Amino acid sequence: MALKGTIDALVVGAGPVGLAAALALVKDGHERIEIIDQADRRTGLSYALALHPRTLGALDRLGVVAPLLERGHRIDRVALYDGATRRMELSLGVLGGAHPYVLVIPQGDLEDVLLAALGAAGVEVRWRHRLSRIAPREGGAAVACTIDRIDSDSSGYAVSHAGGVVGKSFERDISMVLGADGHASLVRRQLGIEQRESGSAGTVAVFELEGELFPSERGEVRLTLTDGLRSVWWPLPNGRTRLGFELPPEAGPTAERGKSRLPSIVPWLASSLDESRLRELVAERLPWHPTPFGRLMWSVAVRFERSLATSFGRGRVWLVGDAAHLAFPFGVRSMNEGIVEALDLATRAGRVLADEETGESLEAYGRERLGRWEGATMRAPEVGGDPWLAAHAGRILEALPVAIGEGERLLAAGSRPAPPAGR
Repeated sequence: MALKGTIDALVVGAGPVGLAAALALVKDGHERIEIIDQADRRTGLSYALALHPRTLGALDRLGVVAPLLERGHRIDRVALYDGATRRMELSLGVLGGAHPYVLVIPQGDLEDVLLAALGAAGVEVRWRHRLSRIAPREGGAAVACTIDRIDSDSSGYAVSHAGGVVGKSFERDISMVLGADGHASLVRRQLGIEQRESGSAGTVAVFELEGELFPSERGEVRLTLTDGLRSVWWPLPNGRTRLGFELPPEAGPTAERGKSRLPSIVPWLASSLDESRLRELVAERLPWHPTPFGRLMWSVAVRFERSLATSFGRGRVWLVGDAAHLAFPFGVRSMNEGIVEALDLATRAGRVLADEETGESLEAYGRERLGRWEGATMRAPEVGGDPWLAAHAGRILEALPVAIGEGERLLAAGSRPAPPAGR
């Protein structure tokens, strides 16, 4: 099926952020929507696995929270450990709102729910389609776009891309372009927007287990600091468990992250992440945890970066999610902030398309989002009372699964009760 002849809004990138943006536009009554992604399949293994309370509240308007709750696992608090010592409990209930909890749900399930909602509205993703050119039209009310369909055989143009060649190119004047195409965003690069480091890069090792019954308390996520390094324990749906370990700088590669929607996997390091290495890491970094006995389903070493675009867009072309920012992965912050950005941008874009607002609304989106992320990277956390917490507040806040600015509220309201059963 060919692209629509008239496209009001083009969403580039079919991850959770792009799908949420497209669904928001559809829910607001915009039917001439297209979603493209240059990949030929859905995302594979992904670290993203949790939705923040604020994100769930934003997703309420899309009517997808109920099916997400059916698939996910609810987390009501975060436990902080200093090695083997349980230091603090952070109740997510203090955040209030309609969903004062974190929902653990694999990215694939999140995408399934969003795709089903889009499919019910007659909108499907056009896989193996790539936005190869954008140029604002005179007057600024449209963007001239070239969209290439990437074929897997050799019958197309002699311009090859990963996995195929250009089978056909479509020229369209499009009223709005939303770039949700990830860390190597073509949309960002075609706009000439620089992506600057906002912190050092690093590497995390991730293990997923099945049948791991300890601890019995599965209503919390556990963040442990040992010798300055962070480790996280996540209970997953269907009785699975995920453990993540921040690795020391010398363990990481020097190569840059590859241009892919998939995590930047470190092959030489991933090959050593077997059951033996998992037992070593648990003994060293999670001293409260006994020797793991669950079945190791998979493991991976993932390179992460901290970066922020110098701008979120201009005119009729705007960025959301990883296309504009990357963050430390334990708090799943970049994806969650991206989903909230997507819904905000889609609302503004829809109003501009309907002539209910001017382009200044889009400019305000860019200023507000850039300011929010700059504040998160520059703000020094202020906590008092507990010397250990004060010494580690910055590293804790970066790893908490809540929206920017909400971690401080959790720490301020944190309690130190007796450990629960199954500690």
